[in-house]
Amino acid sequence: MPARPALQPGERVLVSTRAHGARLTRPFLVLLLTVFALSFAQRALELRWRPVAEPWLTVHAGVELTLLVAAGWVVVRSCLRPLLRWWRTRYVLTTRHLVLLRPGGARRTVSLPLHQLRRVSVERRRSPALGRRDGRVVADFGPLGGLRLESAPEAQRLAGLIRRAAEDEWAAGGGAGEPGSGGGAPGPRPTRVDRDAVVAPRPGPSAAPRRPWSRRTVHQEQE
Repeated sequence: MPARPALQPGERVLVSTRAHGARLTRPFLVLLLTVFALSFAQRALELRWRPVAEPWLTVHAGVELTLLVAAGWVVVRSCLRPLLRWWRTRYVLTTRHLVLLRPGGARRTVSLPLHQLRRVSVERRRSPALGRRDGRVVADFGPLGGLRLESAPEAQRLAGLIRRAAEDEWAAGGGAGEPGSGGGAPGPRPTRVDRDAVVAPRPGPSAAPRRPWSRRTVHQEQE
């Protein structure tokens, strides 16, 4: 999987990063618990049951093998797979698109044009921050759907970079029509976004994209 998406002529990569390493806390704890449980089970099996004749020697070896296979399955499923998914998933911001690169090749890559961006914010953390600056960045692209970037590093800064890149794209004429001034008919309700994914477009025709923020009225949720 490439570390960056295919770029259009004149397009540049501004940010290319992956989720904060805190997302690996759960796989790490599962690994420790699995190793402890395997050691405990093997020790208990050795102390409680030590056959000296067949067929119990074969049964004993079979039980040990079963424990090893079960532990290996847990490690692969709950530790290695999340690690590879974390390593191969990247959040990329270019001068024209916000891109989510995921395992599975180009068919699973999500690329949304910045000139369709309606709002971007950082959701409040439910647990104590404890000095961490990562967070969940939610970007709403109106009729195209939205992206929810889990555990984005420097979440407030990344949201600001996305917002400024979208404004620059608007200033360069990348958007269809003029940005809304806040008057007139209200636009559609904010897009409902899912975890690290793009949602299905709304049915029917959509209104021209509006930019509901300005440099003077920028609202960000504080962690």
